[in-house]
Amino acid sequence: MTLPFQAIAFDMDGTFAHDDKSYDKARFERILYQLRDRNVHVIVASGDQYENLRQYFPETFRHLTFVTENGAYVVEDDQALMTKTIEPSVVRSLIPFMVDELHLIPLMVGTKAGYLSRQMSPEMMKVMKFYFPKHSLVDNFDVLPDDRFFQISFTVNDEAETRRLLAAIQNRFGNRLAATPSGNGSVDLTVPGVDKAFALRFLLKKWKMSAAKLLAFGDGGNDVTMLKLAGTSWAMPNGGQPAKQAAGQVAPKDNNHDGVLDLLEAYLQKKM
Repeated sequence: MTLPFQAIAFDMDGTFAHDDKSYDKARFERILYQLRDRNVHVIVASGDQYENLRQYFPETFRHLTFVTENGAYVVEDDQALMTKTIEPSVVRSLIPFMVDELHLIPLMVGTKAGYLSRQMSPEMMKVMKFYFPKHSLVDNFDVLPDDRFFQISFTVNDEAETRRLLAAIQNRFGNRLAATPSGNGSVDLTVPGVDKAFALRFLLKKWKMSAAKLLAFGDGGNDVTMLKLAGTSWAMPNGGQPAKQAAGQVAPKDNNHDGVLDLLEAYLQKKM
């Protein structure tokens, strides 16, 4: 019996990794090599920086394809396959608007590094340094870093305030920016039309494969287009309603109980 897919894409936080950022490495490696023996492509699809994602897979990263920065940067065998960045003129207008008018602290994610404001709380700085092992500290944003930017993010812990800020950004920049909530109050401002599904379509075309042969796992708003694209998709039970509505089905177990690995083993053991 052949597998019903030729490629697998999974999100990291809230989907594949446990909440403490761990996962069962030995079990995953066994599954990965079984999939590779069947010529199945395995894709890590996340909003995170490539350098952060790679550190999860020190022994196996060359056997994986990485869709990072919410689809703006695709890496395979440690080589960039695709890079999409925000138009520089938009960035030059956006950052003063965020800082001076909306009173937000931007997180700028560039091709060279992540740029973290020294104004962040110590707790937030510790979290951001984990997500951005390749980073630079910024005193203020009066002078922008010399870089091109995949995305610019901000965090607000009030849903009504988030809606207000998004409306203000949409009113100012229209279709020159896309805004995607990525969970935990974080919002990513990205290149319009560039998301996880955009990057996956790029890879599927490269591999001469249809989306019907893609299996996807996700939990958040930035996984919705990926879940809709895939021929078979699973939302995590701990995921948000948009992901559950986009996916064909909900996984029996959550990220903390190896829901993705359980399903992959079931497919390999011909129980699905």
